[in-house]
Amino acid sequence: MLRWFSIQMRQLEDFHSAKIASKWPAPFKLSKFGLLALLTLTVIAITMTVNVRTSQYDVWHKTSGFKKLDAVQLFSTTDAPYFLRLAGALKRDESIAEFESLLAYPDNKSLMEEFPEKFSENQPPLLSQVIAYLSPTDRPADLLRAGNQLVFVCAGISTLLITLTFAASGYGLQGTVAAAGSSLSAAYLVRTSAGRIDTDMMNLGLLYIIFGAAIMAGRAKNPRSTLLWCIGAGILARLFLAWYDRSVLVWLALAALTMMLVLTRKTPLILASGTVLFIAISGLDFYNPLTSGYLMATLDVSTFKLPNTLTTITEATAISPSALLVQATGSLEMGLVCLFGLGLWAFRHPVMAAAMSPLLGLALLNFVIGNRFIFYATPMIWFGLGYLLTMIACLIQQNVITNTPRNWQRNAFTTFATVFGLLISWINAPTSYVPRPTFSKETLAGFAALNGQFDANSSVVATWWDYGYASTFLNNLPVLHYGGAVNTATTHFVARALLDNRQAISIGTLKFLANEGSKGISSFDNIQTLQAAFIDSINKPSPDILVVVTNQIAGWMGSISQIGNWDIEKGEPVALRGNPNGPMVNYEPLNCRLSGYPQTLSCASTAFDLERGLINGAPLLAGWAHSQDGTTVRGKSFDHNGDFGVQIIQTGNRINVFLMHRQLFESSFNELFHLGQIDHPSISLHYDDYPHIRIYKIDGEPAG
Repeated sequence: MLRWFSIQMRQLEDFHSAKIASKWPAPFKLSKFGLLALLTLTVIAITMTVNVRTSQYDVWHKTSGFKKLDAVQLFSTTDAPYFLRLAGALKRDESIAEFESLLAYPDNKSLMEEFPEKFSENQPPLLSQVIAYLSPTDRPADLLRAGNQLVFVCAGISTLLITLTFAASGYGLQGTVAAAGSSLSAAYLVRTSAGRIDTDMMNLGLLYIIFGAAIMAGRAKNPRSTLLWCIGAGILARLFLAWYDRSVLVWLALAALTMMLVLTRKTPLILASGTVLFIAISGLDFYNPLTSGYLMATLDVSTFKLPNTLTTITEATAISPSALLVQATGSLEMGLVCLFGLGLWAFRHPVMAAAMSPLLGLALLNFVIGNRFIFYATPMIWFGLGYLLTMIACLIQQNVITNTPRNWQRNAFTTFATVFGLLISWINAPTSYVPRPTFSKETLAGFAALNGQFDANSSVVATWWDYGYASTFLNNLPVLHYGGAVNTATTHFVARALLDNRQAISIGTLKFLANEGSKGISSFDNIQTLQAAFIDSINKPSPDILVVVTNQIAGWMGSISQIGNWDIEKGEPVALRGNPNGPMVNYEPLNCRLSGYPQTLSCASTAFDLERGLINGAPLLAGWAHSQDGTTVRGKSFDHNGDFGVQIIQTGNRINVFLMHRQLFESSFNELFHLGQIDHPSISLHYDDYPHIRIYKIDGEPAG
């Protein structure tokens, strides 16, 4: 069988060499001039990628409210505080168990007490280790400064690694176009911009260089060199897993290595040895992609079918093929040109194209689990442009300028074509893009104000999961849920607590979660007994609960309501009566004239009778309220069972009017944040910086 395969491969190679390869330009010969050109253009590509990040920070430092030395607001991803706080923990010689016990309280704390070895086995991410090494102290400002400096370093290193990957295939100059184009593409730039302190900063470069080593293993002329490159690929894979622990991506690299060894007809012994060496050195674990949370329709807990929180996350949403190309290259037309060039390269170099195909294939995951992995394909796509331009330049040099092959002429034409490709990548890139800090300075100041005021052993922060990492980073208090584990029962019931129109039930739900956690939910098998347990928890001791409500949470209410308005027994969304958006509720802004207020409101084509609760003459209004700087100044409720509420929110001299479903209007969140209304003796206002953030304390000891 192997002999037959070898013969077939030889015949195919002979045909390809005679009919295709001999007629197309060969890879760039690395002469002294070629090496100088490659080094120069690599430096230019690195400068381009770093310059864009530098300009983003310049805008931040010149923006009012961001330019002070206190860098607490200078990050642009919810995951940044995770790596920063873990770096601080390493700086203080805290154990991983201590760090993890603050997350998903009380589940992780219980797990730490029962199985401390589970946490001690986990190695901290390499990113946190590097930040801890670079930061002079464990102060948040110093950790942030070190993390933000890494944004530049990782951008430059990734550009270099991508260039080296394509240089391994013989196309280093074209690799500079791939590196610059991908680093500046919308698909990747938004994930590696100013303040984006996350593993994405170098995931791309580290993954690609593993594929580069796999290509070199296949191109090696003797068994010893092949095995050395397999060892090198294994070392790089181990480094990747230390940086970003996602085995599924390394399995793709292993597939590429195996494919290269098979297609280049290495002996069975070399194939087996190289594969074993790679797996052993990399420490690769088995991964079942079918268990991914992105693929789950519901989250099964006991007999309950909870909503999949990941479906509400932007990166889990699939985009159209045209939008995919626009994200990758800046326009549909440029994307098609890049793919055409990539197809020509694959026709010219089918073996290397086959080995690199998993990287391009990652973009197809967009249609399965969302657009999270599109950026992994961007270097391949931009490489297509680099190859197309240099191939055209070589054909012009060979057939138009002169019929006599002259290496220096070809090198010059190829270099100019590459420069043109770099220019195109710059023009098509969103170089003016500047991210906004994830959270406002005022919001983070509120979380920081809790530091030292409460005991971590008897207090817990209850807020939406986006704030989980930031909270623990700034105040060292445990949180009910966080960004690394959003698919839990806790997330669903926190959403319910925010939406419930009875503050007592919201208190009972949060106290139950603070005592029992997600694990406690799984001990029930029907919603009636679980709700009874929530009611019982109102009068049971618990840790003090610090409920953090913010203006951002008001903006996230659409996704929060999708998670909270869910029938956990049937496993389907609950459509609210009279709500055109089914389970989703939002603050819908209205453009109103206040000339008849407070008796009437005229908003575009809609007339509100605030005396009788009418909307365009129909009894649809459940009530209305007017708040000024977070305090209710007037309002009215109606008894005709309407489905909507109107809210006039006045902050200083600015007035905004919102229409919303009754559920949101009467929710605990709306009452506590916008109306400043407390309906239970266990609740007290602890921190107030409306309209940014409010923090309420629920006493752990029952009231009265």
